[in-house]
Amino acid sequence: MLLTCYEVRPETSDVTSFFFNSDQPVDFIPGQFLTLLVPIEARTSARAYSLSSIPSESHLQLTIKRVPGGRVSNHLLDALQPGDTLEAMAPAGEFHRDAAGEGAWLLLSAGCGITPVYSMLRERLQREPDADIVFVHSARSTADRLFPAELEALAAAHPNLKLHWVIGDEPNPEPFKGRLDAEQLKARVPDLADRTAMICGPAAYMDAVKAMLQAEGVAEDRIHNEAFVAPESATLKADSDEAGHQLSVDGIELPILPGQTVLDSLEKGGLPIFAACRTGVCGSCKCKGEKGKLESSSVLGLTPEEIEQGYFLACSSTVTADMTVELND
Repeated sequence: MLLTCYEVRPETSDVTSFFFNSDQPVDFIPGQFLTLLVPIEARTSARAYSLSSIPSESHLQLTIKRVPGGRVSNHLLDALQPGDTLEAMAPAGEFHRDAAGEGAWLLLSAGCGITPVYSMLRERLQREPDADIVFVHSARSTADRLFPAELEALAAAHPNLKLHWVIGDEPNPEPFKGRLDAEQLKARVPDLADRTAMICGPAAYMDAVKAMLQAEGVAEDRIHNEAFVAPESATLKADSDEAGHQLSVDGIELPILPGQTVLDSLEKGGLPIFAACRTGVCGSCKCKGEKGKLESSSVLGLTPEEIEQGYFLACSSTVTADMTVELND
């Protein structure tokens, strides 16, 4: 699909919302993301961004944070202007309203991780004004909060929406003092175990919040989190009994075991591979290798020419020999 930007709206010092019209109807579930195909000089990079708009709106809104050193986010925030066009893939992702269900919700977000849960919140309140929802958002400072006026207005209009801000640099923050912790969360949300939790934010935040909820008795199947960020770097055991191969990426050698995906090897080696859907659909983890050494279960989004040139999806591919990999970033 082709998206045309018609408005650029700064939200904070390092976050901007972009508003687009599409050349075709776009059907998505609140919480899902779009993958943008962004041409920068001679290369096109794919990046997935959660939609902060809702299906009933005529526009599509993407709210994007500048990542230090990030090739795509810096280009978009510095260069994308009204009238510019970008290609995008169909909405995708399993972190969405349907996964949350229709019971009581606990929405937890940090930083730009607010975008998918903000979309879920707005759409549900539109359908069900009396929905029982607790929304807890963490930000570095008051100025770094996203959508504060809109959220405060929703909380004022919907008594069953309980909105809590967790502000890192406030000298006397209320209602949370300092960082989010289990004691304060449980005090303000005593029925934690009866709610479905939707979590989005930096990887360390999501891991900490998930562990916190599990310790407080929230069942595993009631905790959902987005998976845009690779897990912390890990290393395969050097004394593994399984014979494997080596991936070479910019001079770095990484082990890859039989049956292990290229994505898993790259992430465990701490390399900055971006993967959104992780199911061979969105195309964001496209890399280049040697087609004779690849076995792929999905080539969605790749052209026959790209496949012939050795492009593959890291999340859906294994290797049969040592191979050099070029990251598509």
